[in-house]
Amino acid sequence: MKLFLDASFLEALIRSERKNHLMQILLGEMDSFSRFFTSAHSIHLLLLNLGNISLEQKRMILRNIEDLTDGIFSVSMDEIRSELLLAEGLGLEQVIALSQGMDVFYECSKKQKPSHPLLQVRNFFGETE
Repeated sequence: MKLFLDASFLEALIRSERKNHLMQILLGEMDSFSRFFTSAHSIHLLLLNLGNISLEQKRMILRNIEDLTDGIFSVSMDEIRSELLLAEGLGLEQVIALSQGMDVFYECSKKQKPSHPLLQVRNFFGETE
């Protein structure tokens, strides 16, 4: 199974009180041979959300994301055009996940976002251990 980790999920892995719970979920997915992916756009959003952190911390975060994921997708103009044209307003991260053939989209967000029927979205916000 191919899992896309969005910026909100990556941020929760770094600074959420439930990061140990989320890490256990990822370890369980690894045991079932799932593969993790993210995008350069998601990493950019993550670094913006983290605010003012040192260059060394940014490098460490990027190294850890590279170790965790099997691939980091770049953003193409086709994906940007698709996001602009979709009436559902899926957001660029979901459009990237769909275009790259992801099975599941992991997020940890308060916002209720629309999703596409071909992409299973799992929101970890509010889940208890």
